[in-house]
Amino acid sequence: MGETLGDRIGLSGEVINAAASLAMEAHDSTREPFRLDKPRGLSVAVVAFAGSWLPGDWCAEPPFGETNIDAGTFPSLKSLGDDGVALVNGSFLRRFNAILGQSSLAEKVKKIAGKNQVVFTGYSSGAPMAILATLYFLEKPEPNQSPPRCVTFGSPLVGDRIFGHAVRREKWSDHFIHFVMRYDVIPRIMLGPSSTEHKQILDFFNPRSESFRQPIDSSSGFYSSVMRNASLVANYDACNLMGCRIPALETLRTFIELSPYRPFGTYIFCTGNGKLVVVRNPNAVLQILFYCAQWTQEEAAEVAKGSLYEHLAYKDEIKESLGMQNVVYLDRLEELPVSSDGSPATVNAALNDLGLSPQARLCLQAAGELEKRKSRNQDKIINDYKQKIEGELRKMTKYKEKAETSGLGYYDSFKLQEKEDDFLANVSRLVLAGFWDEMMEMLKGHELPDDFEKRLDFIELGTAYRRTVEPLDIANFYRHAKDEETGFYVKKGTRPKRYRYIQNWLEHAEKKPSGSRSESCFWAEVEDLRIKTRSNGFSPEIKQKVQQLEKNLIKWIGDESLGKDVLLENSTFVKWWKGLRPEYRSEPDVSKLIGG
Repeated sequence: MGETLGDRIGLSGEVINAAASLAMEAHDSTREPFRLDKPRGLSVAVVAFAGSWLPGDWCAEPPFGETNIDAGTFPSLKSLGDDGVALVNGSFLRRFNAILGQSSLAEKVKKIAGKNQVVFTGYSSGAPMAILATLYFLEKPEPNQSPPRCVTFGSPLVGDRIFGHAVRREKWSDHFIHFVMRYDVIPRIMLGPSSTEHKQILDFFNPRSESFRQPIDSSSGFYSSVMRNASLVANYDACNLMGCRIPALETLRTFIELSPYRPFGTYIFCTGNGKLVVVRNPNAVLQILFYCAQWTQEEAAEVAKGSLYEHLAYKDEIKESLGMQNVVYLDRLEELPVSSDGSPATVNAALNDLGLSPQARLCLQAAGELEKRKSRNQDKIINDYKQKIEGELRKMTKYKEKAETSGLGYYDSFKLQEKEDDFLANVSRLVLAGFWDEMMEMLKGHELPDDFEKRLDFIELGTAYRRTVEPLDIANFYRHAKDEETGFYVKKGTRPKRYRYIQNWLEHAEKKPSGSRSESCFWAEVEDLRIKTRSNGFSPEIKQKVQQLEKNLIKWIGDESLGKDVLLENSTFVKWWKGLRPEYRSEPDVSKLIGG
C-alpha cells in the first residue's frame, strides 16, 4: 500500500475527520470558548475553539487591524536581525488572550494531554485561536510530551511575513495544516481592508444577523472586492519573486496600503471533486489563493454564491476526499511546466482542477526557484565562505596570542598600529567584514533559508568572529576618535549591524534577554567610561555603570566569553581601573583578577 496523506503530514485521516467535526461543532458555541475531547480509539486529545462572526472580532481597527504580537507570550515570533516583532491580527490576538486569561486553557490542556498528542483545531474564526494556542504551547514545551499539532478549516490569515518566517525558522511550520476549499472567500478575506463588503460576508454567516443565509446580490461585488485586493497582494509579491520591479505597481504601493497578512504552514486545497493538493511553499500558497479562485464573467454570480456556501462544506468535503486519497503534492514547483505538455498527468490534472493558468504556473515556478536559490546561497556559504572565515580567524587568533606575549594585548596593540602584524590584522578584519556583510544582506533580502539563523555551526562561528574581531572594530573606532562625531559605539546606528545580528542569534538560541550577550562590546564600555570619569566630579549614574562593568567582567572572564588579555598590566582597562577614584570602585574580586 502506498504512502497516504496521513503518513506525509503526520496526522491520520481519522484524526483529521474528528478535528473537522469537533471544529465545526465548537465554532458556534456560545457557552464555552473551546471544547476538549478524547476521540475513542485515537491516541490524540483534540481542543477545538469557538469562533465569532462579529466584525469587531475580525478587524477592530481598519484597514487591516494588525498589531505587534506580545513578545512576552510569543518570544520566538520576531526577526532576529533587527528585533522586529511579528504583526498579527489584533482582534484575533485579543480574543486569544481573553481565552488564555479566563479559561485555564493551559491547565486543562496539560491535564487532558497525558501521553496523548494534543491537536488544536478551529473552523473559520475559531482557526486563529487554534493557531495561536499551538504557538503558545510550542513556546513552552513540556518534557516527554509530543509537540502539539494544529489543523484548521477555512482559516483567515493571521500574521505577517515575519510571523511566517519565524515559524519556519523555529522549524514549526510542519505542525500547522490548513484545509482550504477552492473558492472559499474566508481564507482570502484578510487580503483586503475592512469594508462594507466584509460585513456583508460576516452577516451572511452570523446566525444573529437579519441577513443570515440570505442571498447576497452578486452585483454588490463582495467577491470581486475581496479578489481585487488579493490580486494587488499576489501581483506585488509575484514581482518580488521574479526579481522585477514594475513602476506602476511601485507607484500604486505608495498610494494603496497592502494587506500585511501572509500564509504559512502546509496548505491542503480541496478542488471540489475529491482531489487534495498539498502545498508547503508559502509564496506559492499566496499565488494559488488568488489564481485558483478566478472566474469568467458568465460564472461571476455562481462563483460568488459558491464562495459562501463552500465555507460551510468542509466537514463533508474532507471526509469524502480523505476517503478517496487522491492526493497531489506540489513539491518541485520550479519544474512545473507552463503548459500541460509534458507535465505528469496527476500534477497537470491537479493544476487544471485548481484552474491555474500559465501565468499562475509561472508564479509557482518563481516561488520554487526562489527556494532553490536560497539553498544554493546557503551551500555557497557553507562550502566556501565558512572555510575562508575559519582561515582568517586562525590568523586573528595567532595575532592575539602574539600580542599577549608582549604584555600589551591585541586590543591595545591594534589601536596603536605600530607593527606590521597590526596592519595584517586589519586586512583580515576587513576581509571578514566583507563575508559577514554579504551574508547579512542575503538575510535582509530573504535570500537564505528561513532556518539559517538557527544553524548551530554558524551561531558558533559567528560568536567566535564577534568575540575575536569586534574589539578591533572598537579599537579602530576610538583610535580615529569617531565617538566625537557619532557618540557611543554601541548606540543604534553606530555599531555595525553584522555584530548585532550575530549577537541576536546567540541570545535567541540560549533564550537569553536581548543585550545580555554583549561581551564583545566590553572595550567600548571601557572607552566610554574612561571618557566620562576623566572629570573630577562624582556621578552616581557613572558609578552604577562602572559597577555593572565590574560585574560583567567577572562573569565573562568566568565563562570564558572574554579573554584574560584584558587583565594584562599594560592594558587600557587595567590602567584605567587602577586609576579610578575609590568611590567608583566596588568589586574586590576585580582586584583579585588583576592582582592588585
